[in-house]
Amino acid sequence: MVSAHKVLICGGAGFIGSSLAIGLKQRFKTWEIICLDNLKRRGSELNLSRLKEAGIQFFHGDIRLPTDLSHDVFEVDINIESTTQPSIKAH
Repeated sequence: MVSAHKVLICGGAGFIGSSLAIGLKQRFKTWEIICLDNLKRRGSELNLSRLKEAGIQFFHGDIRLPTDLSHDVFEVDINIESTTQPSIKAH
């Protein structure tokens, strides 16, 4: 039995992050799921209504900026990293 109660998903508005957040909330209804995303990837804002509907907190921010992570709400039991930029091309 997993005992985590508070989970932060960085990149939580993306496809993988939002799907994971919603899946966790459905399976572990008492857990507090928090998503952080900078919404730079076009279309990621479309997942915000899905997160809200599932009872998941969303914060707009960037993990590269310490000031965006200074909230007490980010003191969590588990931090899941799902930030990525899949459209970057290697040269």
